[in-house]
Amino acid sequence: MTTFVSKNPINLREKLTEFDRPVGIGGQEVLKSESVRAAQNTLGVGRKNLLLNSQFHINQRGEDVASGVTISGVNNYFTVDRWNEYHNSGVTRKVTITYNTKLPDGTMCNSYKSEYLSGAANWMHPVQQLPFENWMHGQTFTVSSWVKTNIQGFHLRVCDTVSCYEFGNEIPSDGEWHYMTGQITFPDSGLSTSANTQWQPAFGSTTLQAGDYIEFACMQVEVGTVATPFEWRTYEEELQLCQAYYWKMDQNAGSIGHGSYQRSDYFRCWVQFPVKMRDIPTLDIANGTNYFRILSHDTLNSVNTFVLSGNTTRYGALLNNQTQASGTQGSGGDVQLNSSAAYVAFDAEVV
Repeated sequence: MTTFVSKNPINLREKLTEFDRPVGIGGQEVLKSESVRAAQNTLGVGRKNLLLNSQFHINQRGEDVASGVTISGVNNYFTVDRWNEYHNSGVTRKVTITYNTKLPDGTMCNSYKSEYLSGAANWMHPVQQLPFENWMHGQTFTVSSWVKTNIQGFHLRVCDTVSCYEFGNEIPSDGEWHYMTGQITFPDSGLSTSANTQWQPAFGSTTLQAGDYIEFACMQVEVGTVATPFEWRTYEEELQLCQAYYWKMDQNAGSIGHGSYQRSDYFRCWVQFPVKMRDIPTLDIANGTNYFRILSHDTLNSVNTFVLSGNTTRYGALLNNQTQASGTQGSGGDVQLNSSAAYVAFDAEVV
């Protein structure tokens, strides 16, 4: 028995014209993707930027970064949240945040400028450090940033807990904005989960002159081989992400916590963190005469300081005062900051 199959004719001329359809660079990358995940990386689907506060608008430490902060004699110094000034010891430099910088592509983004002033130095680099996690083994990361500098020989750089690598094209030293990108692939094994990765918008080794600077904006680190558009996050979301590393309360906080008199001269107070911190934090506190006051049902007691007890967790901390408190044993009360200079902060930063 013979079976006949009919099929609609194909217009070969029309099919050939389909090959002339314009496909941009992004489309070509998607077409070349060998997996759904690779296509997602190209399209920038989901959370992208591993760096926090790349808009520099979270500033819990309250530095006057718009006017410029001069840093001297310290080689680890946090200005805005998560960004660390790491330089040769004894170097004096200045950090300035310029708000609403207009970049050459029309993007408005805050920019961070690190300027060398004086001291014996042959390198400088603002840096954000991230804890290394096992999933980073063998991963390719793409770094992108707008950068301008007047120093020759600078590149993007990363340190992967074992070695440091400069990569991508040299950043022009003409003092103009340039969009710099580059890729780096971590080793398949051997990196340390007890160490940190360092991501730097510019690095080079040279004899620095007064006025040498690095300025950068919209820096992004993402998994994959394509630099996708910068990920914008709201202030509220960025703040919560940063508070896992550092959280500060000043006089505007009102009550910082509630506690009770363990004895007439011993007050203990529990402080609840707004988010789970990345590690058990240390206490960063300003102490001074009558910086704190304890409000209980029968007394108002001013004290100078609180110390951290051994009961601190990633969720909250126990503070106590065993020398100046004066109240009724068993009475409960709130602790307030009693001076504009007073603050209580908890630090779980990566250094």
